[in-house]
Amino acid sequence: MKEEKVYSFWLHNLPGVGDRTIEKLLRRFGSAREVFYASHQELKQVLKEKTLHQAAAFKKEFDPYKAYEQMEKKKIRFYTIEDEAYPSRLRKLIHPPYGLYCLGSLPKEACPAVAVIGARECSEYGKYMAEAFAGGMAKAGISIISGMARGIDGIGQGAALKNGGRTYGVLGCGVDICYPASNRTLYQEILESGGGILSVFPPGREPVKQQFPERNRIVAGLCDLLLVVEARQKSGTWITVDMALEQGKHVYAVPGRLTDRLSDGCNLLLRQGAGIALSPEDLVAEIMLLDNRKEIGDIQANDKKEEGLARFLDYNPRPLEEILKFMSRAGEEMKAEEVMDGLMALCIEGRAKQFFGNYFAKTQINF
Repeated sequence: MKEEKVYSFWLHNLPGVGDRTIEKLLRRFGSAREVFYASHQELKQVLKEKTLHQAAAFKKEFDPYKAYEQMEKKKIRFYTIEDEAYPSRLRKLIHPPYGLYCLGSLPKEACPAVAVIGARECSEYGKYMAEAFAGGMAKAGISIISGMARGIDGIGQGAALKNGGRTYGVLGCGVDICYPASNRTLYQEILESGGGILSVFPPGREPVKQQFPERNRIVAGLCDLLLVVEARQKSGTWITVDMALEQGKHVYAVPGRLTDRLSDGCNLLLRQGAGIALSPEDLVAEIMLLDNRKEIGDIQANDKKEEGLARFLDYNPRPLEEILKFMSRAGEEMKAEEVMDGLMALCIEGRAKQFFGNYFAKTQINF
């Protein structure tokens, strides 16, 4: 069994050979091992002359057993579409990737998954929305899928971890390469928390621009629903959105201000018929409808912490510092960042409103 896996690993690393060519080779020869031992003349029936020469040179210089052993020492696992553990969500793609590398764990099949994506250069509003939505869904037992990029992707994945959830990063390079390097802490925390780093590119493969559309396709493929938090009208986020729509996935967007160029993409998506994401509960409810999942936990949006915070708000806006003082006098001790998280949750629910300069006020809704 391992022998065949080693030959599958060799086949997946073959230069100039993509998933569709691998399909043709396997149809012609029956197994990766038979492809490995096929003659030049036999391979010529499938491969072009240039690829034939690349394959011949690669076979001489690449020791599949040694390379596979080195990969295992790094605790990287290699799955092919023939493996039972291969993600069923990816099997449903028109052209599923032949191979998938994993450092850590694969997404749990029974656990619902939402992809949270958006702008790399995000605003404070985008940051808060990513944290609130990803954190809220993680608390409800939903896995967060993203590309571990700077901005919305990484912020959403960090919020999932902060709230005790699991998240999975899909890379446009080998899983043994942390990209971007600035997300090294997130990379480690994902692995330590029981999540996983995934890629369709072999270990050691450096990140190059041409590989990211395929990364985005896998992000879309692994989710049940896709959420765009913040995006410009022309951005890489649209590639993932288009792929999700092609795959029949439901796409939601967080609305933004009409004057904010970082929200143009989300607002345009809403105009074109995307679902409007007003709270994490909206997406939890949608997932339950899509998959009839009864085991998803309820988000405790009205928990004691947020109920307590609401008591210190007034209809006239109060600055964060003043809210903290009122809380301290009442014997309620919380860190400023915890209070801010709770206030943002109240804003998402429509129970509070944020004003410029971290001023907050009650609304007359749901009080």
